[in-house]
Amino acid sequence: MAWRFKASKYKNSVPKFPKKEEWISELPIGTLMNSQGNHIKASAEYMAFNVDSTGGGSLGILPLSCTGRQGMKIPLLHAHGDLVTDFDFSPFDDYLLATGSSDQSLKVWLLPEDPGFESESNPVVSLPSEERKIENVLWHPAADGVLAASAYRSVRVYDVCRSQEKYALEGHGDLVQSISWKGDGSLLLSSCKDKTLRIFDPRAGSISQETPGHGNIKDSRVLWLGDKDIVMSTGYDSSRSRCIGLWDTRNFSSTLHSISLDTSTGILMPFFDPDTNMVFITGKGDNLIRFLELTDKSPYITEGSTDRTEQVKGLCTVPKRAMDVMNGEVNRLLCLVNNAVIPTPYIVPRKSYRDYHEDIYPPTSSMDPAMSADQWFSGQNDKISLISLDPSKKQNNFNRRAVLLTGGSSAQTSSSSSPASQITNGSQTPKENSPQPKPVITKPKPMSEKPKPSPEKPPPSTPPHQAEQRPSSPEHKTPVKAELDVQRAGNSGRSSPAMASAAAQPPENAEPLKPTKVFTGVRKSKFRHLKGQVLHKSRHIENLRNVSTTVPGESDMFAANTQRCAVPLEGPGGLIMVLELDQPGRLPDSGIPALQNGSKVMDFSWDPFDNHRLAVACDDAKIRIWTIPENGITENMTEVDLNLRGHMEKIYFVRFHPLARDILVSASYDMTVRIWDLTDGSEVMQLEGHTDAVFCFAWSPDGDQCATVCKDGKVRVFEPRKSSQPLREGPGPAGSRGARVTWALGGKYLFVSGFDRNSVREVILYDAADLTEPLVRENLDISPSIRIPFYDEDSSIVFLQGRGDRQVHAYEISEEEPHLFPASGFTTPNQSQAFSFMPKPSCDPRIVEFAFAWRLTKSSIEPLSFTVPRVKTEYFQDDLFPETRVTWEPVMTSSEWFAGSTKKQPRISVRPTDMKLLSEAPAEAPKARKFESYNASTYKTDDQKKDELLSAMDKKLGLSDAPMPQDLAEGVDDDEWDD
Repeated sequence: MAWRFKASKYKNSVPKFPKKEEWISELPIGTLMNSQGNHIKASAEYMAFNVDSTGGGSLGILPLSCTGRQGMKIPLLHAHGDLVTDFDFSPFDDYLLATGSSDQSLKVWLLPEDPGFESESNPVVSLPSEERKIENVLWHPAADGVLAASAYRSVRVYDVCRSQEKYALEGHGDLVQSISWKGDGSLLLSSCKDKTLRIFDPRAGSISQETPGHGNIKDSRVLWLGDKDIVMSTGYDSSRSRCIGLWDTRNFSSTLHSISLDTSTGILMPFFDPDTNMVFITGKGDNLIRFLELTDKSPYITEGSTDRTEQVKGLCTVPKRAMDVMNGEVNRLLCLVNNAVIPTPYIVPRKSYRDYHEDIYPPTSSMDPAMSADQWFSGQNDKISLISLDPSKKQNNFNRRAVLLTGGSSAQTSSSSSPASQITNGSQTPKENSPQPKPVITKPKPMSEKPKPSPEKPPPSTPPHQAEQRPSSPEHKTPVKAELDVQRAGNSGRSSPAMASAAAQPPENAEPLKPTKVFTGVRKSKFRHLKGQVLHKSRHIENLRNVSTTVPGESDMFAANTQRCAVPLEGPGGLIMVLELDQPGRLPDSGIPALQNGSKVMDFSWDPFDNHRLAVACDDAKIRIWTIPENGITENMTEVDLNLRGHMEKIYFVRFHPLARDILVSASYDMTVRIWDLTDGSEVMQLEGHTDAVFCFAWSPDGDQCATVCKDGKVRVFEPRKSSQPLREGPGPAGSRGARVTWALGGKYLFVSGFDRNSVREVILYDAADLTEPLVRENLDISPSIRIPFYDEDSSIVFLQGRGDRQVHAYEISEEEPHLFPASGFTTPNQSQAFSFMPKPSCDPRIVEFAFAWRLTKSSIEPLSFTVPRVKTEYFQDDLFPETRVTWEPVMTSSEWFAGSTKKQPRISVRPTDMKLLSEAPAEAPKARKFESYNASTYKTDDQKKDELLSAMDKKLGLSDAPMPQDLAEGVDDDEWDD
């Protein structure tokens, strides 16, 4: 029969949209930020999807088989401190997930085998971070443990086992928008914002081919169509119409075929099934899913059905191993829509589904990789092994694996369990150059611990034929899977049947071995999942008018204490508005009293030991000390208590001493740092050695030393009472736009926020005793405002916020490498001008609030709370709230400090008197497990349930003690019946 008369087996396949009650609904999808990723991915066990971007870089994780309403409290993977831009499941392990984020980090996660987990936050691998945010993440299709990721103009290839970057593919003229591997993983395709398609040979590090792509710079996608020499691209042409292009890599100069679709703005997402040649295309924001077929002859693309669905936020395909083959399902899409996921199977109509239709299920990719990472990096190429989806053949293979695990001759075991074997259509065919498995060692479980069900055992709701297709072959362990199994067993006590059998039957006279953890993971942090929240509007101060936005960058712009706050105003006269924080509400449109300084305000600061004293630095080189009346300002104030004169030019900033009363520090354009005694208004000391403007100044926690960051690119540490010259200095931020410095971990480290030479915001961590080389240097993003740090010494969390930003970043500083651990960020509802954090007693430990701040916007002052999610909030979380320093009371006078006295601040507990300690809480009884055996105290028989029900009904009707009417009737003697 001629080719043109052949009918396609999949031409009439139709999507089977489930009923709304069968959707996976009530999910916290919310509003997703745009990214190069598709927002949802799936393995044969799990689906992962982006959740609301305001909650930080988290992913929702659900079993692939779940249906119905889930509620907002779904299992979450707390992956990053910012939006997860893209992620991908490993083709060789259904539990292995790689994620990339806007926080420029790239991580690999091993999801729990128990789908009932609540959250996960510890990656097994943290790959080297990039200089820009991660755009695309994609596993190698044939080699185990090889991962590609793009960031800005480059694509990096990583060896996941060794946490190393192996190749950097440069040559892009702009942002890389999409990447795709060839089916055998020998080549890598990319599309770029410079409107060019490129084919790379990653191991050669060169561009093998390139050609002009779509004529518009808007987002484009590329897809290598399996092992074919054909690639597909989607994008926009010069007339802004969405289009699809096919390219032959053997003649890459022009398109093989192109289709123009429409002028919609939604980014097209293409998907290809190499087994059936089915192509699915939809756009972000579209409500249409297009089904196409790829053919070998012109026009190469046959258009199939176009089906309507809900507005699509993201889309993905499900691995073929999870198909319901006994119902004709050849593909399944997961549509991410508003607050739901819609599973959409594509069914090939058949008269009967009693038998397995082998003609529509060609052999598909197995979970056995073609080669190891080392083999691929050394230059080898190979195709992955194939398996049959026939349930009967799959069952036979699984039974054969079980035989190999439980017995058989050593010869059989060594030959059959070798990873060099592959399963194709139910038969095993040897393959050359396949990786040898590493020995897997597990910890034996305690005798008291009840065994968990085998991960191969499907949940009751899973059809048997689906369950038979999913178990991975324990004897086909690749190095990455073996090492991750070690990590999995070491962390949670889980083990596969093969590992459990090996642990149960150790060889005689064998010395017990400890498992070697290849991946050490990331340090666990109690504050990693901190949550920020703007408190109720009833506590806001609103209708602020004429707030100054021209205060110099060296100033924090906003200052508050536990009683009142100070806000600079635009206009002449150097006005500062002082508001009482316990008087929220809407301010009048005019007539608000203020402090009149007579000159432009440069900076101001509250005395930490006196809520009534405010120091203001002005551009007339004067420092004015104000005393605020007890009940606040009722009229404009012009008379100051004290004028400090000594600087020759306008002043940058003013800072109070953290331990001694009446000591103030100031810095000026005259490049001097002066220390004042406010008891008599005299200048006592000067710090020298700065060759340019001083950006910032910070006292050490003990008040003996201080640190500065200078425009000359140096960080300096002084000990003022011993010398006016720096004690030590080192290289600081190279940018000249400003910087901030704060001490951390009791004075052991210096945390600096600034700019690099390219005006990219960065953070740097130093050992305070050695400033010659930074411990950590990390780029953040590009923005003109400096990120101002606040360090909470009780939690070791540093918050970063910039003027005009919405995003609040947070890091935990630790003595453990890499020292800076990102925590969940917080996105404010609108732009913030400044923050001012309060002392620890302002926090409410009853809601596990460990930090509290006031936020200034252009028109309001709002309270901001930072909490840690905890279950037993009725207890005082003593692991989160150590005794805190009394920073609001002085420990010495100015004269004592200048004389060389050194004292420590006392510490107090913030525990409410009526709260019990969490550490003293009684231990909870273990919860009944899902597959726990019968227990008479937990499970009741049908008769017991019936008796309880009848007893409850009697009690409700009040009949339990009342006699029945027939019981009250008098009986009749037997001889009376004859009458």
